[in-house]
Amino acid sequence: MPEIWLKYGTTDAVLNIKYENLLKHVSSDLPLLSEDEIRLRLSNVSLADDLLIFALSDTRLAAKIIILLLELAQAKGLTNVTIGVLPRIGGVLANNLADKASMLNQINYQSFHNMIEKYQNILFISQTIYDPLFGYGGAPTILLRNYMRESMSEAFTARQDNLPKPGVKGPPLKIALSNSENISAKSIELVANSFGIAGIYYGSISEASQSAITYLDSVSTIEMESTKSAIIGTSSEIGMHLTLSDSLNSLWNTIHIVRENGSAILLSENRRGLGEGALQMYVEGRLKIEEQLKTSYINGLEHLLYLQELRQKCELGIVSTLPQYYLKKLGFDVYISLKSVLEKLLTKHGKYHKVLVLSDADIAFLKKKF
Repeated sequence: MPEIWLKYGTTDAVLNIKYENLLKHVSSDLPLLSEDEIRLRLSNVSLADDLLIFALSDTRLAAKIIILLLELAQAKGLTNVTIGVLPRIGGVLANNLADKASMLNQINYQSFHNMIEKYQNILFISQTIYDPLFGYGGAPTILLRNYMRESMSEAFTARQDNLPKPGVKGPPLKIALSNSENISAKSIELVANSFGIAGIYYGSISEASQSAITYLDSVSTIEMESTKSAIIGTSSEIGMHLTLSDSLNSLWNTIHIVRENGSAILLSENRRGLGEGALQMYVEGRLKIEEQLKTSYINGLEHLLYLQELRQKCELGIVSTLPQYYLKKLGFDVYISLKSVLEKLLTKHGKYHKVLVLSDADIAFLKKKF
């Protein structure tokens, strides 16, 4: 009996599953760059004084790139270099920079607009992933979500329907890329998993993002037959899955591989709750979906649309520390452990049923065979 370890918050949860019940265990298997290759690629990054390095990702590897850039800046004798960061990820980023304590003093929590007006040279650091609304996530989409409210509403309205579209270069992504061209800054986009960095792309925000997307597609797409059930684990980067609103992307990035009347079960601790925005408002009775669609976009509204559509297609289950009342109101079947998930799946679909297990749906993309 194989033991499969899946990330659950800061710990790992074991799935004890018989070989005959395991369809496949999928995780990202990227061709990683060596330390020397990483340093060589960063040596091509243009660094000058009066520089703001703005972190849009809080992953351990994004922190690594920031540290290496600061070392390069120091070697060049640059003295006015500051780290900017999205407020919501500042704590996790600080933890990932903790072994370089002197660098923590360089983190600036001023407003984004104040900082970009203050610095002559701006360099964004982001990590490219799959995203159910935009197709792909990275600097253009993060900037749109956090700092361009009207354009974010435009991108949301431009979606093709109320189903997730991971891996699709549709109208929402085009709007994000177009808006990023109006920002006078450079960007570094990473293609990476929990084991290391596979790609580093530098240029304008739009150029770096599109290059990273092309490479991500080439190294992370896995063709598979559709399955009756899937257990979906989130990535090992805890900062990307602190709230349900964040971790639901892993579910939506995988749901297309699950057949009609099948089961998709998400493993996600979510120690910081539902996340600000639509999910919280909905469970508290302060938001009606149809009425909100007539006004403006609020963060996480797409999740409510996906839940509304997809819970009619298949069972949506979850293992989480969130209150069951909230989860059931959203339409989830709630499980207390992976053991109970497996027992329910075998009872529902048969004792010889085979389950797909996916470790990191933000990076590994399952393309359905037709």
